Amino acid sequence: MPRTKGKRRLELPGEDLELVEDFGELVRKARVKLGLTQQDLAAQLNEKLTVIKKIEAGQFRPSIQLARKLEKFLKIQLLVPVEEESIELGKLSSRHELKGVSLGELLKESREKSR
Repeated sequence: MPRTKGKRRLELPGEDLELVEDFGELVRKARVKLGLTQQDLAAQLNEKLTVIKKIEAGQFRPSIQLARKLEKFLKIQLLVPVEEESIELGKLSSRHELKGVSLGELLKESREKSR
């Protein structure tokens, strides 16, 4: 799977998941609550210390596999379903009825109104 820059969505077949915004802080607080050092956590998860440090600093977004290991070991939730942005059709077009209008027509009308 090719790597991409920026925000990475974590997906499994049938799932559309993303990391919670404050994942690094959650990991750090849970680790401290268990009385573990970053080195301890890295050893428990068979990961490099630098990976744990970067996750806690919010500088590295863990893979879905690592996020699941962190969730299980620390008993926290890091992965949540992606919330789809909904388009309020009534606000886009008062001239059209819902049936018989294509998404392309609604998007075109929306762009024209925003000019």
